Amino acid sequence: MGRRKKPSTRTLVDLLRRQAGRRTVLGVALPILSAQIVALRAGQAFAGISAKQIEAGFRELCGMFLHSQFHTTYIDRRLGPRSFLALDQDLYRFRPALLEGVSVNDLETLHEEMVASLRDAAEQRRAAIRRLESACNLPEEQIAERRQLVEEYLSQFLGSGGENFEIISFAILREYFRSFGFQLQRFSTTHANDGGIDYVGGNSIYQVSADESLHKLRSDLAKAPDAQRVVVRPNMTPELLSNINEQVLETIELADLLAHFVSWLLSRDHRSMKAKHLQGILQVALTEFRREEKADAIRLRQVPAD
Repeated sequence: MGRRKKPSTRTLVDLLRRQAGRRTVLGVALPILSAQIVALRAGQAFAGISAKQIEAGFRELCGMFLHSQFHTTYIDRRLGPRSFLALDQDLYRFRPALLEGVSVNDLETLHEEMVASLRDAAEQRRAAIRRLESACNLPEEQIAERRQLVEEYLSQFLGSGGENFEIISFAILREYFRSFGFQLQRFSTTHANDGGIDYVGGNSIYQVSADESLHKLRSDLAKAPDAQRVVVRPNMTPELLSNINEQVLETIELADLLAHFVSWLLSRDHRSMKAKHLQGILQVALTEFRREEKADAIRLRQVPAD
C-alpha cells in the first residue's frame, strides 16, 4: 500500500515570504493584508476588499517603490488553491486555510517584511543600473570584468534577483543572434517581475523565466498555443522536460547560456581583444533596466487622483 501524501501545512506567512520582492504579487497582497490587520485589531470580521480597493493600495505602493502598472490579471493570477486569494461576493480575501494558526502579530511582522523586501528590490534595481553604467564605461579591452558581471546576474534566480537572470538572459540571446543578423524583440516595454520575459525572434516566441515550476511552464505554453517557442529556464528539470509539447522547438538553460552562448561571444571578444559582444550584452541589459525605470516614472505621473 502506497504512502499517503502528507497534507500541506503552509501558511500565508510561508507563501508570501517566498514572494519577497515581487512587485506585482505583493502589490495585490499588501492592501488585503493591511485591511485584514486593521479589522483584526478592531475585533471585526474581515470579509475582504474590492478590486478597486486593491488597485488603490497598489497605486499607493507605486508612489513609494512598487513601480508597476496595475492590471486586474495580477489579482486573477492569485486566485485558487495554488495561490493565496479567494473571491466571495466581489470581495477578495486570503484563503482561510492559509490563516490557520497565524496571529495578528504574525501578520504585522509579515507586512513589515514584505514592505522592506519591496524597498530592497527597488534599491537593487537602482544599484544594478549603476553597476551596468560603470561596466559599460570600462576601457574596451577589459573583458574579464564584464564577463564577471554577466555571470553574476545569470546566477541570481530568487526573489527580485530573478529579474536580473531574465533580463541578462534576454540580453545574451539578443546579442548572440544580432551577430548573425537576426533580431529579438520584447513583447512589452516593462517587466512584470512575476511572469518572466516574452519576446519574439523570427517565427518563434522566446519565454524566459527564473520560475522553474510546472505551473509556470503550463501557463507559458497556454499563451498563443499554436505558436512555436523556445523555453528558457535556469534549469530544465526532468519534470519540466516531460511536460513540453510539440510547439516547443528547443529549451535553453543556464548551462547552455554559459557554455555555448556566452562562451562563443567571449571567444570573439578575446580574438579581437575588444569587449564588443560583452559590451553589447551589458548595454542591452542597461537599456532594459532604464526603460523600466523610465516607464515607471511616466506611469506615476499619469495616475489620476482618486
